[in-house]
Amino acid sequence: MTQNICSSDNWEFADWKQFQKVLFRLQRRIFKAIREGDKARAKRLQKLVLSSYSARMLAIRQVTQLNQGKKTAGIDGKKSLTFKERFQLESTLKQNTKTWQHQGLREIPIPKKDGTKRLLKIPTIADRAWQCLVKYALEPAHEAEFHERSYGFRPGRGTHDAQKILQINLNSNSNGIDKRVLELDIEKCFDRINHKAILDRVIAPEFIIGGLRLCLKSGINPKFPEQGTPQGGVVSPLLANIALNGIEKIGEFKSKDGKITSKCIRYADDMVCAT
Repeated sequence: MTQNICSSDNWEFADWKQFQKVLFRLQRRIFKAIREGDKARAKRLQKLVLSSYSARMLAIRQVTQLNQGKKTAGIDGKKSLTFKERFQLESTLKQNTKTWQHQGLREIPIPKKDGTKRLLKIPTIADRAWQCLVKYALEPAHEAEFHERSYGFRPGRGTHDAQKILQINLNSNSNGIDKRVLELDIEKCFDRINHKAILDRVIAPEFIIGGLRLCLKSGINPKFPEQGTPQGGVVSPLLANIALNGIEKIGEFKSKDGKITSKCIRYADDMVCAT
């Protein structure tokens, strides 16, 4: 009797550590290529990520088992996938990665502290898997260029890191008592980011940029057809970081000896400057 390749055992006992090693090696090579200024080689390696069985399996596992919103349904109503459906999705990703067509987004209103609401726009599980796969290819390329004082939605970084840098910059050894602290917030950042501003900065082959364009268009506000990245998409935070990268330099001031005396710390669309 032949073994059913779509069985739960085949999924649960897949060699996930080996998959992660394969993906990490590719991502490390992308990071290195960008650091060396070889974008052509980086783009070739990004194509390898999207054609990698390991990357596809990890992307599906990420959105169906590991992500916080894994049980949130898109417009197709699916909250989860059976083991058979996960293997079918892997095959679909393999066949349609370069021509992926995004479905619409399910809108969920989320109350804010000021009494208003923001719309969380949820893609389908399949669209989230495609976005996660693309994120695996994009992230190492842009991590090689991201500003050192950006801490939001980046691997290996978090709020505690941002707090630590602020504390160092405001302690007595840095004359913190004489500094002013300015808090900046980009109003409606995710709703108003221009699509062209994002896509012009993305380091990727053309078919990935084309897929991202469709991804952005699937969640647009009819009043602003060229703006906004859907909050709820797997790749949205990375796209926001790509668009905002470099804004941390706004509050930089240098002393006569060339040292930076004031610094801005960014976490997604929020910034704190100590001057």
